[in-house]
Amino acid sequence: MSARWQLPLVLALAVVVRAPFWAEALRTPLDGDTAIIGLMARHPARGTTMWGQPYGSPLEAWLAAPFVAAMGARPEPLRLVYFLLGLGLVPLAFTLGRALDPRAALPAALLLACPPPYFLMLSSLPAPMYPLALLLGGAVLPLALRAGERLAKGSPAGGALVAWGVAGGLAVWTHLMTASVVLVTAVHLAWTGRRRLLALLPGAAALVLASAPLWTRAASEAGALRIVGVTGRQQTFGRHLAEVVPRLHEPLGGVVGTHVPTVPDDPAHVVHPPPWAAAGLVLLYGGAVVVAASRARAHPVVPTLLAAVALALAVFPLPQRSGPETIRFLTPIYLPLAALAAWSLVTPTNRRRAFILVLALASLHLVGGRALLAAWRAADRTQPPFLLPDVEPILRALREHGVRRAYASYGPAYRLTFASAEGIVASQPWNERFLHYPLPYLDEVRFAKAVAWVLTPAVPSDLPSPTAFEAALSAAGGRWRRLDVDGAAIYLAFAPPFGREVRPLLSAGAAGDGNPDTALFPSPIEPTVFAVSPAAPLHAVTLVAGGQGPRLLRSMDVEVSADGATFEVVARRRRRDEREDLRWVNGHPQYVIDHDVLAVPLGGRTVAALRITPVASADPWSLGEVLLHDAGPGVPWDEWLDPHLGWDERRRLLREQPRPHRADWYERMLLARRAR
Repeated sequence: MSARWQLPLVLALAVVVRAPFWAEALRTPLDGDTAIIGLMARHPARGTTMWGQPYGSPLEAWLAAPFVAAMGARPEPLRLVYFLLGLGLVPLAFTLGRALDPRAALPAALLLACPPPYFLMLSSLPAPMYPLALLLGGAVLPLALRAGERLAKGSPAGGALVAWGVAGGLAVWTHLMTASVVLVTAVHLAWTGRRRLLALLPGAAALVLASAPLWTRAASEAGALRIVGVTGRQQTFGRHLAEVVPRLHEPLGGVVGTHVPTVPDDPAHVVHPPPWAAAGLVLLYGGAVVVAASRARAHPVVPTLLAAVALALAVFPLPQRSGPETIRFLTPIYLPLAALAAWSLVTPTNRRRAFILVLALASLHLVGGRALLAAWRAADRTQPPFLLPDVEPILRALREHGVRRAYASYGPAYRLTFASAEGIVASQPWNERFLHYPLPYLDEVRFAKAVAWVLTPAVPSDLPSPTAFEAALSAAGGRWRRLDVDGAAIYLAFAPPFGREVRPLLSAGAAGDGNPDTALFPSPIEPTVFAVSPAAPLHAVTLVAGGQGPRLLRSMDVEVSADGATFEVVARRRRRDEREDLRWVNGHPQYVIDHDVLAVPLGGRTVAALRITPVASADPWSLGEVLLHDAGPGVPWDEWLDPHLGWDERRRLLREQPRPHRADWYERMLLARRAR
């Protein structure tokens, strides 16, 4: 075969092999993670992580941006990006094989054209970030080998080093699982260039600059490195190692194809090829590695590739997030492993044995791939493990009732937002994966009127069940409507148990002057008491945090007294119980996890004094306003701002058109100040 046609023909084979998997991907609705990538593609300059997570990069979204712009907010442009990323491994394998021996290039590319089933999944229904991280981490190897060869010969290597540094920095920024291969290649370059250390500076500088969004964030946010954290609340490091190390063969087997989950890393739904196929894969890959290791001294590149495999295996068990089912964290070993397998039987006079080995491995891969494809074809996408019900009926119901903002759990929230091209914006009420880490749409939903809650009981989440949510609504008071739409319970048409009209409590001083720019900073340990004079029947009292500095107490009791002497607890707020404390804010029910506002329904009881008592707390806190609601239940709170405004315009109008007689003006002022 002509050398110029080898790679194009192998790429054509890769397309043919992947086509049935792509067809299944196109009939599978987007999951929440992939919908995030689509939304990030619509706003490519908004962040430097995968939204809602303290790590990762937006690089996949940047790649998807032109496709989404051209094709719209649909699954197809995102699927196309992953199809292309999956194909990108084939020329990388060709290049890496050629670095070992030109005769190993074609066998290595063939192995990636017909890869283990897990890599067929990564090219069609992947977990985002991993396909690009795998591609960037793979590119680091041939770039480092080329730069090392130039350094060893004394030739100029600046361009190759910069390319290596950029690829390595972007790889580590995208996912820290690539750090092992970047480290191995850095050692390779330092060794080959040990007589020209200054020549390595361009590569080092490029690496530092390309990874800057990661390390600068890590310097200020501990969560940026959470993915490689070795300790956790649920398990000690030693116990974690004791569970993972004895089962290390399981993710390693998943990489080479002894089994594959139906969706990435789901331990409950795993497809197994016939035992003879799994055994054949283990024997052939194991034998190839042994042969390659025995020939390592005869080739300067082989030790580097073996080290890349060994280091990735060694560090895999360390992070708390690693486990026998997390195959994706081990995928960086496959490209060097495939190149070594293709090279292991190549001799100066014969590469036929290498083709025999590669064809045998490819055939066994396709046996497992066929089993995965059959499982996909038989699976109901609305049932486990996919759990991807159609969101169009929910969107129709929301549109019919004039709802543009909603709360929902992780997956449904991002799916609803992307499928509607952000015509309807849905957010988690709190970050279900990384508690307290900012969410991209939460403030937008909090600020809105005509908000809905969308609960999908069949989709696992931290949100309450419809029964529990209705119990919380009943305890909070007020009115609402429920719609049941294709497995979703939609709550809307909210009306609080108190009116929107308020008056500041004058006896609260700076917290009762109607000015959001002033605040009290009460004692962090002693009760704070305010007189209500004259005593009056109140339907609610709302506490608003100061605009700057600390917020409301995380743990406190709010008490009222009809005579100024005997107090009754009307609200209890406790640290870490925020997700169980449903309150009315801005006219709709919210779980206020950031301690900005606390609305306390009083049902018309007479109040002569208000007391706020810290409970097991010495934290400093602020009180911006104490607002009294004299009016009882009424109609839903109306919208008085254009809902299409951006945050800058909202802040301006809230300042220029104050409404100190409305509770939602204070709440929105505080939210607009702190909106991310």
